Amino acid sequence: MTGIESTMLERAWAVLTRPRATELASFPLEVVCHAEPCRVAIDGTGTRHLLVPTGDEAVSVDPKPAVLGTVIRKLGFGGSTVAYVDVSCAESDLFPEFDEVVTDVLEAVASARRPALTAVDAIARWRRLFRSSLLRGLSRQAKLGLFAELTVLSSLVEADPGFPVSAWRGPLYEPHDFEAAARCLEVKGLSAAGDNIVVHGLEQLNSHDGRPLDLILLRVVEDPDGPTVSDLVEQLRSAVASRTDLRTRLSAAGWSDQPDRPDLDTFAIEEVLRIVVDPDIPRVVPSSLVAGSLSEGVTDLSYKLDLAAVLPFSSGASLAEIAEEAVR
Repeated sequence: MTGIESTMLERAWAVLTRPRATELASFPLEVVCHAEPCRVAIDGTGTRHLLVPTGDEAVSVDPKPAVLGTVIRKLGFGGSTVAYVDVSCAESDLFPEFDEVVTDVLEAVASARRPALTAVDAIARWRRLFRSSLLRGLSRQAKLGLFAELTVLSSLVEADPGFPVSAWRGPLYEPHDFEAAARCLEVKGLSAAGDNIVVHGLEQLNSHDGRPLDLILLRVVEDPDGPTVSDLVEQLRSAVASRTDLRTRLSAAGWSDQPDRPDLDTFAIEEVLRIVVDPDIPRVVPSSLVAGSLSEGVTDLSYKLDLAAVLPFSSGASLAEIAEEAVR
């Protein structure tokens, strides 16, 4: 994690106690924004907070009640008063997920030019994810995509039992589904009749940090003898190094245990195609644009890529082979 180890976050919560004479008891972190440290804090009710200094940034937040409360407030901790973006979680059952939010926000702001605005954007994304998980349901297409990602995660864990579930970044809407040690993997689940791929953003088919990027296409079909998403989750629970990380990723993906609603959708992987992404692959990346970025006022980009256009660049491969190369 950038700027703060997960153990430090655990230690911070362990030493913080509910304040009596002050509004918040806080713990300064190593991530600094506008010359002030970000902080985690706890209030008199036990609610947990992440505080990101705003500096001279003009930012606003969504005031509507939500699992993640968000306000702009001025606070003083032994010195001058500082304005903060304050994101809070009052539900103790969701504290592990809140740690994931804290980690993600701190990683985002650590190198941001406008950290407060970056924090607000990240928090808004997490609020959408929490709302999705509370709906307790996935569309069939979303379930198909999750089945594909869990299948790849199972292969990665089988290749390396210590593979960190935190490297599964797809549920966080980051560019690549998996950030493995040796390669990045972007997974696309295709239905039986699917003939195109939806690409989200300029970075999804763009490599970074000198690591190769593999586009993995999985043809997912209905199979009465195949496993369900719930079956894959149960298998992973007994195999992964961190059940907590698995639970938080599944929550972000909008999946949850539903004992009163049996999972009846069973699938199988009919075909596996691997495309090593290189400059010849049809795609839109920053270097494709004259200015190197989207025009001002354009905040997002999604496009469809014909399967026929990328098939000439594909090769058959087993998931075991793909996973072995990714973790070594």
